[in-house]
Amino acid sequence: MYVCICNAVTEKDIHHAAANGARRVRDLRTLGVTVDCGKCACAAKCCLDQAVASASNAVRRPSPTPTRLLEAYA
Repeated sequence: MYVCICNAVTEKDIHHAAANGARRVRDLRTLGVTVDCGKCACAAKCCLDQAVASASNAVRRPSPTPTRLLEAYA
């Protein structure tokens, strides 16, 4: 979905920026977010927050070890 119509910035672009360290809407200005009319600011912040949260959850979850998998099926 497009988040910024003025500069054709999509959710995927914002998720990619978050994966590369973007944490504030200000960090998305290089993509063009909020540069023109600014109507995308709220949607961009929401999308960025979701991207950061999902990246944080992915880091926190321990990967299952073979032992844990075997115990789960025992």
